[in-house]
Amino acid sequence: MTQEKTTAGVANPFANYSDSDTVTIRGKRLVLAELVDPKLFDELYLRGATEQARNAAPYAYIVDDSWFNPVLLELAAEEFDMFTGDWTKWENRYQATFRSPLNPVLGPASSLYFSLVNSSWFVNFLSSIMGIPNLIADQQLYGGGLHESRNGGKFGIHRDFDRHANTGLTNELSIITYLNKNWDPEWGGALELWDQDKSQSVQKIQPEFGRSIVMKHGAHSFHGHPKPLKMPEGQRRRSLSAYYYSNSTAPDDKSIPASTYFLVVEPKDVVVEALKSLTPPLLWNAVLKVFRS
Repeated sequence: MTQEKTTAGVANPFANYSDSDTVTIRGKRLVLAELVDPKLFDELYLRGATEQARNAAPYAYIVDDSWFNPVLLELAAEEFDMFTGDWTKWENRYQATFRSPLNPVLGPASSLYFSLVNSSWFVNFLSSIMGIPNLIADQQLYGGGLHESRNGGKFGIHRDFDRHANTGLTNELSIITYLNKNWDPEWGGALELWDQDKSQSVQKIQPEFGRSIVMKHGAHSFHGHPKPLKMPEGQRRRSLSAYYYSNSTAPDDKSIPASTYFLVVEPKDVVVEALKSLTPPLLWNAVLKVFRS
């Protein structure tokens, strides 16, 4: 079934797809137009999500349980056990967790998920609901990728890094999508969002399968799951994560050309360019209007 076209300025990339446009991963067929919930292109939902993020406490965030196709996420969850790369282990008194390395080689479902969240339309969607223009996705998945906590694992209350270590870009947002079916809150592992005084948890978000959270990074965006996990043997706390950036600290140099530069070779074009350089913009535009009328 072909979805509706764009609303609210977020273009629907699947608008012209049909049910026959599919991808098959390990025998499971996924319709490309159904990889994400069509409500992401609905103006009413966009307005509500924007309002939710704006009014959230203790800082801007939004939680939703149905953004991504559950079959895609099931396949991505399987790929944790199939991952052949070297896990990066972070272990000290504040944390005990595992992450995929920079530029990981991922399975097809995980790769498809990150293709979605790093796509231009999804980045525009996040820009819109979180009120941050010109977001930049990170194909390297610095700090992101596959995240896994095992029995006894934890991640102390913290604030994320301010800048990408390789590009210097400013960290603005993160997204986490959880992959844990039948999660028991008694195991611990709820994501805690703490207040600005760093004194107490304000929100606790269980890492349920299919649940996504987008959090705005800032001076007071403290979060984590600080208590050691107490899970059954073989259970894992798993998620997919990515960060988004801005180039807000770049110098605003208006002297740098923003348009394509063509080498002028025709004599008449040389004359036109010379006249244009000597004529005030307002007068030049008026002359053009006369010749075009």
